[in-house]
Amino acid sequence: MKQCDRTKKETLFRIFIKGIMIGISLLIILQFAYENSSLYFRTNNIVRRRALFSLHLNRNDIYLKKGEEFHLYVVALNKRVSFTSTDFRVAGVNFNGRVFGYQTGNAFILAKVDDRILKCRVHVLDINRKHITISTGRSKKLNILGTNSFVRWKSSNTEVVTVSMFGRVKGKHKGKATVSAKVKGKTFSCEVKVEN
Repeated sequence: MKQCDRTKKETLFRIFIKGIMIGISLLIILQFAYENSSLYFRTNNIVRRRALFSLHLNRNDIYLKKGEEFHLYVVALNKRVSFTSTDFRVAGVNFNGRVFGYQTGNAFILAKVDDRILKCRVHVLDINRKHITISTGRSKKLNILGTNSFVRWKSSNTEVVTVSMFGRVKGKHKGKATVSAKVKGKTFSCEVKVEN
């Protein structure tokens, strides 16, 4: 009797798993069929046309290196726009919408058109150290300031310096190497000198 119950449970479990697999397969097929249908293209064109004629900024989120610039503007508009920054120490903006990254941190650029205000968030990034000197066997921590996003770290010479995925630099042998960090399309570097 127990063997029969166990067999029934195993059969029901197999049927359940097969049902899930068939459901996932159907969803994938339906997604593929929808993306290649005229309904998809018609819907996308309507959304694109609405976006083209609606009042919006060319970017809602900007990542800048300290000292970098970016031109922000209102799309599909022939009206006067006034730009202001919520924190001029972090990011400034001129009357023409040119954004300047001054200090690490976050700020909003506000674009006022008639009685509407459009917002763009600006993240100004920098690396905490441009040059470091460490002894063999010792380590120091590097950080990217202004963001909590995932950073890809890399050493130009792993025989001299290694770097962890969290930015901890360790001296292996005497020499020089460059540690680079990539985040949000921006690249930063730190020159590392290892001494005995």
